[in-house]
Amino acid sequence: HKDQFRALLQHNFERHYSTNKAPLSLSFDPAWLISNKGFDDVLDEWMSFVLTTYNDVYFVTELQVIQWMQNPTGTQALRDFQEWKEKCVVKGQPFCSLPNPCPLTTRELPGETLRLHTCMPCPKNYPWIQDPTGDGFSF
Repeated sequence: HKDQFRALLQHNFERHYSTNKAPLSLSFDPAWLISNKGFDDVLDEWMSFVLTTYNDVYFVTELQVIQWMQNPTGTQALRDFQEWKEKCVVKGQPFCSLPNPCPLTTRELPGETLRLHTCMPCPKNYPWIQDPTGDGFSF
């Protein structure tokens, strides 16, 4: 499976890189990477390979993409792109190190109990499209 995962990453990267160079979103749930043993290592090794092979490829966050869209900069100047040089500094303890495991129901899935892990107090219902806060509100 690890070989297939690496092939998937490389195939999708090459498809984006060799055509219009549209951003390639890598949206992997950390739990999925952990549950597929070794996939996190494959991703790390593949990212290192890409960065050493291509001098015009960047791995950035979604916020950094928006910053670049607000201030488009050519690839030659990206190494000095000020917005990407700013670092997030974490001070003190994380806000929540032990989230509440809330067993909740929702009217959209009658009879089902869903577990929501949150650092906030548990809502009355599982948040859903028509009830985004979980307080029973409906649009």
